[in-house]
Amino acid sequence: MDGTLHWWAALIGLALAIVLILKKLNTTYALMLGAVVGCLLGGASLSDTVNVLVSGTQSVMGTVLRVLAAGVLAGVMMESGAAERISRAIVEKMGERLAIFSLPWRP
Repeated sequence: MDGTLHWWAALIGLALAIVLILKKLNTTYALMLGAVVGCLLGGASLSDTVNVLVSGTQSVMGTVLRVLAAGVLAGVMMESGAAERISRAIVEKMGERLAIFSLPWRP
């Protein structure tokens, strides 16, 4: 493979992923299936498709890990009561005028 795929195949893969998500398929599976179909329709072989997917996920892996870590940290802070203590400290230090910054996130 020369490294190029047809642009219309990427759009078809994206459209498939959106349809599958709207049909309530797990988002991760829908995106992966859309990427595989887009690569195969775009002219990539199966081994090239795997290489494209691996190289594509490597570029976002750092962001995914940061989001997961932030979610875990936020969950631990809410369960332990630390988020509420931080909120109260912000209100005490900044005053009621900036109290919006002290609101803890609740799911």
